[in-house]
Amino acid sequence: MKNKLILFISSYIPLYLLLVVKNILERITDEGRFINIVDKLNSWKKFDEINDYAIVIIITLSVFSFFYLKRKITAIGSRKEYKVKSVVNETSHYYLSYISIYLISCLELSLNSIVDCFVFLFLMIIIGYIYISNNMVYMNPMLNFMGYKIYTCTLEALNTGDDDFKTILIAPQKKSVKVGDKMKGSGRQGFVCAEHIKE
Repeated sequence: MKNKLILFISSYIPLYLLLVVKNILERITDEGRFINIVDKLNSWKKFDEINDYAIVIIITLSVFSFFYLKRKITAIGSRKEYKVKSVVNETSHYYLSYISIYLISCLELSLNSIVDCFVFLFLMIIIGYIYISNNMVYMNPMLNFMGYKIYTCTLEALNTGDDDFKTILIAPQKKSVKVGDKMKGSGRQGFVCAEHIKE
């Protein structure tokens, strides 16, 4: 559950950065023109509006979730052996839906408004619930930016003899995963991180 939550939070890092940049541009422009930034900074009262707190929270979430995700993906931990029984590449699937969620939910939102911040939080809770309950960890562009592909696989656990199980597989982009491949990877945690893929 915790891993899926972090995957969800990290999947919106580009959106968080977009909101922060949008807020900064709103502060340093007036009717489409840049204003005197030095004067603006000198007169700026820090943490007297909701947007200052929102920016700190968003940046903290972005940094924490990025490094947690990076650690989780690269620190395989106990390596288990698997054989791929079926595989579907999910890397390019659903990105249109992902982008539409960006457009629908956030283009008109502003961190300057308590109402908009509440709407943003409410939308993220709803989207997060759908994301986590439907195991949609593959809808995370950060994994793609970090050099990974996402697959839906049925894996056979070779070293434990457990029944085949269906899972999300996160694998390096440099190697395409095919039926019959053997690999070492992490244990089941809602998804499996693969390394050492062999045909």
